[in-house]
Amino acid sequence: MKKVCVAVNILLVLLSFACANTADDKKSQQYIEVNPRENIEKVNKFLSEKDKDRIESFLRRQDLTADFDESGFWIARIEPGNGTKIQEGSAVALAATISLLDGTLCYTYTEYNPLIFVVNKSNELSETSELQNAVSGLHSALSLLEDQERAVLIFPPHLAHGVIGDNNNIPPRSILVYDIKVLEVK
Repeated sequence: MKKVCVAVNILLVLLSFACANTADDKKSQQYIEVNPRENIEKVNKFLSEKDKDRIESFLRRQDLTADFDESGFWIARIEPGNGTKIQEGSAVALAATISLLDGTLCYTYTEYNPLIFVVNKSNELSETSELQNAVSGLHSALSLLEDQERAVLIFPPHLAHGVIGDNNNIPPRSILVYDIKVLEVK
């Protein structure tokens, strides 16, 4: 009887090790079978949530009331415009300060040296063109504004200069704050 109990106990121990090894094998297989796309999506979601938290904190510190647009940016209207809506294909001139969330000034455009571009058109710079590049988010935001309106626009990195910055004043993955005044719409 003792021999049977010992044999049963040994068998149970061996089975538990076999089950444990099978579970370990499954865990290691899961680790090996990583889906890079899922990981990238998780990282992007995490970074987007962090960006959103930082922007909302900035808005509270600045005591700004801003609306979130489904395109992914925030807009705080400061001064109303004259009623003339900006249309796709309009050439616009903007006075603007472009800064980081921490207040670091990146660029300044004035009424004497405005940011000029065509809304929703490719703005590749050429040596003969007065047109300047504008971040993709700015094109979407301007379609919500009017001539002479002043607004603060906040763009997360994916609507600004993305993961590389602008290789000049804007670092990689920067959230940008545009304080703009629409000077002219043609």
